[in-house]
Formats: sequence, C-alpha cells, structure tokens
Amino acid sequence: METVLTAKFMLSKSLGFVAVSALFLSGAAALASPKPVIEELFKANQTPGGRVVAYPEGKPEMRFYKVTLLPGAKIPLHIHPSPVIVYVQKGTIHNVRIVDGLEVTDIIEEGGGFLEGSPDEPHYVVNKGSEPAVSMVTFASVEGMPNLIKIQ
Repeated sequence: METVLTAKFMLSKSLGFVAVSALFLSGAAALASPKPVIEELFKANQTPGGRVVAYPEGKPEMRFYKVTLLPGAKIPLHIHPSPVIVYVQKGTIHNVRIVDGLEVTDIIEEGGGFLEGSPDEPHYVVNKGSEPAVSMVTFASVEGMPNLIKIQ
C-alpha cells in the first residue's frame, strides 16, 4: 500500500511539475516579442536640380556601396546612367552639380541624402571637412552598366 501511495505521490508530483513547466513556458511564449524598428532614411522622386531620373532597360541589378571620403577627397565630375540614392551616414559632403552651365552646391550633412541619375545634371562630390565622410550608395542599375560616366 505504501508503494502505491508513493507511486501516486510521485506521479502527481511529476504531473504537477509538467503542468507548471508548460504554464511557465507558454507564458514566456505569450510575452510580446520586440517589434522591429523601421525608419525611412531618405526618399526622393527627383534630383536636387529638379530632374526626374529614368530607369534603364535591361536585366535589373541593385548595387549597394559604402563610400568613405577622407578630408579633401573628391569624386570627379560625372553622370549616372541609372538612379542613385546617396545617404550620408557620417560627416558632411558637398554635392556640386552643373545646372544650366552654373555650379550649384548642396551641402549634405550626416543623416541627409540625395537622388542622382539625370544625364542633364553632371555633378561631383567632395569632402571639404576635417573628418572622413561615410555614405551609403545604392544604384538601381542593370547588368553590365557602369555606375558612373566621367565627364572630361
């Protein structure tokens, strides 16, 4: 009889442990998981000069770069044959565009961005600051197309 009572006690203790464990684990699963934080960093539908970009024909190819410009560094005068978004992650850059024969400078600070991709708006980018400038650059291009075309 004592063995039966001990067995029943052990069984009820085990079932109680299983029930408590299941309740605990299901409670943990029922807790809300953290929600993703989504921040739109930049959006544009025209270049700084007011021009609309055109998407090239061909097999689409997205490209994503991190570009670091040391103080005084310059990306020479060029155009982009496909839309390009630039987001300045750190520092400040000067985006100098040639619009109707005149140089127009936009100063893009950390957290700012711009859209390029018009053949009618050649530009160059320079870091005139004393610290490196870091930009994230995305090209909406096609296979085989260069990212930029230098202007002499």
